[in-house]
This record gives sequence, C-alpha cells and structure tokens, in this order.
Amino acid sequence: MTFCFLSALNAEIQYLLDCSTIEKEEQLGFAKLYTLNYKDVRYFVCVSGVGKVLSGSAATACCIAHPEIDAFINIGIGGSLDASKAPLLSAILGSSFVQHDMDTSALGDPFGYLDGLKCIEIPADPVLNQKIEQACATLNILFCRGVIASGDHFIADQKGKDVIIERFHALLIDMETAAFAEACFVYHKPFACVRIVSDAVDHDVEYWQNKRPAGKRGAEVALCLLRLENGIE
Repeated sequence: MTFCFLSALNAEIQYLLDCSTIEKEEQLGFAKLYTLNYKDVRYFVCVSGVGKVLSGSAATACCIAHPEIDAFINIGIGGSLDASKAPLLSAILGSSFVQHDMDTSALGDPFGYLDGLKCIEIPADPVLNQKIEQACATLNILFCRGVIASGDHFIADQKGKDVIIERFHALLIDMETAAFAEACFVYHKPFACVRIVSDAVDHDVEYWQNKRPAGKRGAEVALCLLRLENGIE
C-alpha cells in the first residue's frame, strides 16, 4: 500500500524528511509534495499550509496528480477538548470528522451539515485506524478515538470549546483535518488521521511549548506504521 501523509505545517513532517531520502519535490499549487524513501519503502508527504481551503486543495491535487496513492493519513497536532481523556502529547485517532464552522442553519440545516455530501460527519477508514492504533501501541503512546472538529478559527477560549463539544461531541479541534477528509471522500480514497495533543488547558502557552515535540511524535507514528506495514525491523 502506498501512503501519503498530509500535514499543514513543515514542523509536523520535518522528522520524516530527516529520516528519509527525498527522491522528488513537487509544487502542487500552494502545496509541497515530497516523494520519500524510508528503508526502501516509497511514500509521499504533502504540506498543505494552514486552513481548510489550502488543505482541501492540497489533498485534491495529490489525488489527481498521483492516482497511485492508495491511502491518505493526516498527521499533525491539535488542541484537546478533554484533557482527562486526551492529555498533552497523547494521540487522538479521528473516528469521524466535522467542520465546526460550516453553518447553513438559517436554511433549516443542522450545524456542520455538508450539503454536497448530505452528512455532518465523515467517517475515518476503519482499516487505516487499526494500523495507526497498532503503531501507537508499538511506540507506547497513549491514544484514543474521537470526533475531530476542524474550522478556520484557532479556538483558544473555553466558551468556543464548549460550543463545539455540545454540538459535535468532539474530542479535538484543528484547522485542516475535515477538509482533508472531505477531499479524500470525494475522490474515493481511504482516509484517517492521527493528531498529537499540543494543547489541552492553557492553549496560548501550551501550543508554543509543545508544537515541535508533538509534531515529531506524529511523524514517529507514521514511520512506525510504515515499518509495521512492510515488515521492517
């Protein structure tokens, strides 16, 4: 299986670049796509940029330019909505993905309704989630599953968090995952996500303190998955 790991930030994939041989670099619109080789395993990494538009367009470009990609996994960092279930530097595997800032409620739709897809939640691929769980367990990383809510707003206040929890029962917030998921859904590509918790209580402080170690941990999960998938010691 040929994987493409999707991320918004260079910091989230730098460890992959450091541990792999770069065979090719491509510019797909704003996105940067790397063809990498890790222990004779070829895979892809795409850096989209921050926000739903850039992430959705990046995943779309990858699907079109490289149909040989079998599955997409978003790796990165995000803010926990429940520090007791998902503490700092733990891993959250998306069970499903929602856009918390999608709102056509004035037309009678529920919050988050995606009219084109006729749903609110986009489910993760169960087989990919099992592979990610195995990688987390191998690395002794605490993990759990939950709804991941994405939107073009960095939510740092408790009131904003409470609204998202009430509406979507989400466990983590970020700014890209649901858009990655929607693009992969449209192009019939399996998709899953593992986000490492960078901030759980004090978002303004914790995010900057944990951005790099959380990003590295997500990349370590990706490399472990490649080793397990390909029988590499």
